Order: sequence, then C-alpha cells, then structure tokens
Amino acid sequence: MKLKRIFAGVAAAALAASTCASFSASAAESYNAFLMFGDHNWLWKSMNAQAGVGTGASEVAAYGVDAKVTKDGTYTVSITSDSVDKNAEGDNPQGKGGTDAATGAVVFCVDITGILKCKDFNANDELKNGVTKPGPYSEDDIKCKLKSIKQDGKELKFDASKVLYGNIEDQNSNYRIEIFNTYGKTKDNPAIDTTQVVWSKSLDVTFEISGLKGDGTEKAAKTNDSAATTQAAAVGGGASTSSNTTSNTNTGAETGLALIGLALAGGAIVLTKKRK
Repeated sequence: MKLKRIFAGVAAAALAASTCASFSASAAESYNAFLMFGDHNWLWKSMNAQAGVGTGASEVAAYGVDAKVTKDGTYTVSITSDSVDKNAEGDNPQGKGGTDAATGAVVFCVDITGILKCKDFNANDELKNGVTKPGPYSEDDIKCKLKSIKQDGKELKFDASKVLYGNIEDQNSNYRIEIFNTYGKTKDNPAIDTTQVVWSKSLDVTFEISGLKGDGTEKAAKTNDSAATTQAAAVGGGASTSSNTTSNTNTGAETGLALIGLALAGGAIVLTKKRK
C-alpha cells in the first residue's frame, strides 16, 4: 500500500509539473498596435488604441482596427469607414467630419503600446491606450520594418529610408513607426508625399516586428522545464542534469512524459530493493 501511495504521489507531481510548464509556455504578453492618423483638416482622426476605450481616460479618440502583437511576425493596423461608424457614439466629431474622403496628413504613425520599459511611467496618461504597466523591452531589443501602406486597397509609395522607428516619445512606453508627423522629426523629411494621401474606405499599414522571443514568459517556461527535469532526475536516481539546465528545449508535454517514465523507473527501483 505504501508503494502505491508513493507511486501515485510521484505520478501526480509529474503531471502537475507538466501542466504548469505547458501553461507557462502558452501564456503570452499582448501589446496593442494602432494606426495613429489625422488628415490635413483633422476631419478623420484616430489617436489611441481601441484597448483604451471605456477605461475612463480623457480624450480617447480611437476609431481604428487594431492588432494584438504577441510574438515576432507581420501585423496590419487600419482605419476604415466601417470602424469609424462602429466606434462612434452618434455623430462622430473626430471622424469623417461631413466629408466622404480623407485627404492629406498631419499625423501618420503606428504605435505599439505598452511594449517598452519606461522610467517615468504615467499610469493616467497610458490608460488611454489600455496600458497598465510598462513593457519588458528596450528600444534596442526590437526590430521593426514598414512593409506596405494601402489606401482603398491600392499601394501608397513610401521612402523606407525616411521612416523613423523607436521610443520617439520617451515619456511613454510606446514603440513608434513614424511615417509622417508635422509635430516631429519627419515634418521636413516625410517618408510619403502627403498630397497623395486620399482615401474614403480604408487606410492599412502592414509592418514586421522581431526581437520578441526573449521575453520573461519564455524565460519562465525554460526555468520551469529545467526545474522539472532536475526533479525528475532526482526521483530516477540522480541522473546528470548539466546538459538539461543549459539547453533544455522540451515542451511541457515532453517533460511530463519524461517525468512519468522516470517515476515508473523510480518505482521499479524501490520495488527491487524491497524484494531483496
């Protein structure tokens, strides 16, 4: 009976460790990216992420189709006539303004909110983007590349060498792709010809991001896997763990199977000793 209880406890611990590792690996941080845009008369305007809507933050003007950035990859953010209508309460004073087309640009950027470390985190100000804490990354950790701009489905030419990237407004935790900003460094050196900005149904910006693989979530998963492997080796009779702690690439499921196998081996050792 004692042997059964010991085996059951070890097996349960193995399964629990496997489950914990799986949850850690699957949990991922999410950062809201949105298209910040205002046409030359501010008749079409979207200045914040949809995540900030309903937070109680003041002056939230969020009328776009945002993206949730969770890992390295390609994402698209947009403003559409449908999204403006959907997110407006009654007549929208900051969208469309009685005209059927947006023309020109005063501000044209993409912000990925809450992704960067921030020394002076202003909780009230960041709340308008739904951000409650600064991110884990520095500006140098992230690499971004503007892939395309489309208005009403047609490509808008841009000069890639003139696009600015990074923590351009260093008082917040946003990573910015600045295409044009009449209040910024691109005022006199825009990546686009703003006179060619004319659209009525949709404005889409696609970008590529990398450098997100080394975040705390992945490190935590690796730590859990390594700890689980060390525990399994101890149960199985002191197997070497040096290689596992330096480069463990097992998934949670694989770790769980290994633990169950080692638990069986451990039970066999105990049974053999008892018979002797």
